[in-house]
Amino acid sequence: MRKLFGVGIFAAIITGTAILLAQSDPQPQSATESLEAEMPQPQPQETPTEPTIQEETSQSETPASDEEKGGERKGLPEFKAGDYVYELPPKSLDNYYPPVARKAKTYPAYMDTLGRRFYDLVVDLNALFFNREDAEVSYFLFKDYYQFVADLVPDWKDMFLLDEVEQLGKELGFIKDSTDTTSQEQIEKDKKAIGKTEKVSEKAKALVKKIEYSCRACHITEIPRVYARYYWQTRDRRSNMATFMVRDPIKRKKMPYREFKRELQRDYYTILRSIDKGSRKQLRQSVRRFVKRFNYNQSLCSKCHDTDPYLFTTPTIGELVSDLDKEANKRVPSKAVLRRTLSSLYVQNCKGCHRVHVPTTYVQRWWYGQFDKPPEVPADQESEPVLNETPQQEGQQPIQEESEEQPKEEGETEGTQK
Repeated sequence: MRKLFGVGIFAAIITGTAILLAQSDPQPQSATESLEAEMPQPQPQETPTEPTIQEETSQSETPASDEEKGGERKGLPEFKAGDYVYELPPKSLDNYYPPVARKAKTYPAYMDTLGRRFYDLVVDLNALFFNREDAEVSYFLFKDYYQFVADLVPDWKDMFLLDEVEQLGKELGFIKDSTDTTSQEQIEKDKKAIGKTEKVSEKAKALVKKIEYSCRACHITEIPRVYARYYWQTRDRRSNMATFMVRDPIKRKKMPYREFKRELQRDYYTILRSIDKGSRKQLRQSVRRFVKRFNYNQSLCSKCHDTDPYLFTTPTIGELVSDLDKEANKRVPSKAVLRRTLSSLYVQNCKGCHRVHVPTTYVQRWWYGQFDKPPEVPADQESEPVLNETPQQEGQQPIQEESEEQPKEEGETEGTQK
């Protein structure tokens, strides 16, 4: 019994000593504490939380005065419903679009690569099993290319969050911070800890979201005018929707495309008016002009589109044009058939095409000054009393006076008046 009692006392002493040593051990007790020790923090005693980034974002989104800006980068835009300024893109962007730039060195190609590298990093950071080595490689590939694209167009450089990308690298531990005293040996030791599971901090996630937001904000602002400037043009890049010239098949002369479309429009409404009046001669003439111009207009699609026109036009358009021509040349055309055919042409072809092309055409006309001169209305004849003062020869009368005195002559019969 004494031996057992002595063994029990010895075991109690050993257990108490182990508890005291465990309480005085400075090593982290969990994987989360180990991760916090590894990741460099501005304030090591406080775990960074998402509101820190939200406060920075709110400060950057608040518009500052000219004195407060002091030449620093502007904050992220906060979009509100209102007017959109449709200005021309920066002139320096011409260097990264044809015909100046080749296909592999265009701005869209650079942006595609940048987007791929950004989302490679996003995928690595959100992976089920976080691989620090893969994320580090993805980060530096993105960072270097981000800086490269930011330098391409000087007018857009303020839209790139270079400071936030640098801050993200420090938050992830990929860039050494001067205030971080953690030794490289300690970092490597923490990496190799058995059972350790790393997680991306909330601050790093918020920085990624902020960078992504800046990209989308730039796209919202710039893509509409960039597309209107570089994508809405002929395949040979010699003209755009505003400056495009065509040869009218009826008048046989060259004219701006918008003027040709007005001639086609007049033919369309002349047909409708001829149907209402029942004038078969005028109907057939206007249909002949309309069909010829309409078919020529369909052939112009290939000037800009490099695909089969039937991919963006209804295949039945040709049949409708043929039906319109046949009905107009019948001995007694049907008004109902003519109206229904014209309506189908407008709905299936004209209406949809106009909704796509007209807005950009008007924007380009503003950009390149393609406006028509306002018509001048001649002054009234009363303001120019030239005929009354001009001496007349004997036996010669003005045309206007002759037309007024003609009904008053007594010797004229009813037949001669006609």
